[in-house]
Amino acid sequence: MNIVTRIALVKTSQVIDEYYKITVNEVPVPPLGLMYIGECLRREGHNVKICDQESQGLSSQEVLNWIKKRDPEILGFGPYVQTLPMALNISKTAKDWNENLRVVFGNIIGTFADRQLLSNYQFIDYCLRREAELTFPQFVKMVTQSGNPKNVNGLTYRENGLIKRTPDPPLNRDLDALPIPDREALTDFDYKVGSNKYTLLASSRGCPFNCRFCAVGLVSNSRGLWRPRSLDNVLAELHFLQSRGFKELGFVDDDITINPKRTLKLCQRMRKEKIDMIWESESRVTHATKELLRTMRSAGCTSILFGIESGNQRVLDYLNKKITPLKSKLAVKNARKAGLENIAGLFIVGTPHETVSDIIQTMKFGLKLDLTLVIYQLLYLPIHSTLWQEAVRMGLINEDRDWNRKIYATDIFPDVVRREILEKLLEWVLSEFLSRPKFLLKEIFRSAKSSHRLQIAFDFLKK
Repeated sequence: MNIVTRIALVKTSQVIDEYYKITVNEVPVPPLGLMYIGECLRREGHNVKICDQESQGLSSQEVLNWIKKRDPEILGFGPYVQTLPMALNISKTAKDWNENLRVVFGNIIGTFADRQLLSNYQFIDYCLRREAELTFPQFVKMVTQSGNPKNVNGLTYRENGLIKRTPDPPLNRDLDALPIPDREALTDFDYKVGSNKYTLLASSRGCPFNCRFCAVGLVSNSRGLWRPRSLDNVLAELHFLQSRGFKELGFVDDDITINPKRTLKLCQRMRKEKIDMIWESESRVTHATKELLRTMRSAGCTSILFGIESGNQRVLDYLNKKITPLKSKLAVKNARKAGLENIAGLFIVGTPHETVSDIIQTMKFGLKLDLTLVIYQLLYLPIHSTLWQEAVRMGLINEDRDWNRKIYATDIFPDVVRREILEKLLEWVLSEFLSRPKFLLKEIFRSAKSSHRLQIAFDFLKK
């Protein structure tokens, strides 16, 4: 018999200065991973609440007040490197408030820096590694019933002053067995795009393409395995969301078009079963055919993000993208012909062996594409990614010293364009992108024809 336990899960914000000033998302993004864990715990009878500091714009003191009000017995965090400082700050103050509180960290930091966390921060009691939907309930049972930590897979803990680790949990290959995420556990906040209720949905997990810089599959240890949910299972969640008044959603599959036939069937069933929702997704450019994109558009897809990364083939090959600039150009063209309203392109600059000339080539390539939005990022090395491990072997990263830093290639590799030059180039291309008369005229015309864009603009003006 399970003991009903009060559990609080917190998604923290990035800190932008030493006074713990935070960033706030303009478009709030629900913490889907915590919602999955929350529902698994709720089904065991536990009382679970989730705080999204980043979306709600809460200060660390406001989050602490939220924690005190709910008086949890277990407090969980799933930070990234960027949000780790705030997670440490809040967990320490919460532990100071209640020394009996059990603090547990998970996600990519809890998985790959578990020893460092427990070695350096005595207020952290446990780390739960890998995907935790199935192991978190076991962990709660162990804590509340004085069980043996050795019986919980993926657990890192202290015993007699030593840090111990149990074996990783097996990979969950049956995503249909997971419940629909618990969106009711999110307290005092509505996620909206304009006036539309908004949420996230994952119809699959994983990606088989193994790009050199990517963090996909690291936490799960899926090793390139793509794990789809059945279409019946996905449709059941879509019907549930629609019945709860959700009008808009983001598919957060790492690539919803990995299996184009499955995507076509999903879209056809969405139309047949009258799923009337606006949605967005990501896609590889190699899968973006006219037929597929038109079918996606007919099922409600209005926005798509392509990982274009570079306009230089040598750079693409270094990143192990397995695409070409020509494929990217064709994908954007197909998306326009399909009637998608918002087409975004993600670009990465600052890779090893990339010259200033290569970067300018990529930026000019991006300016020629008919994109609604460009996103440029400096090449970043997620902890334990392929690039991270290469840098460790080269002696450029010290895992004991650098595990809590957001490391960019330009800061450690000797043959990368200097950061100050990269930042000036990024300023130039973004200014150039937004100041093109032809682009502005196109977007004004497209906005005038788009009821969705007009609704968002009207809702913004009403605020």
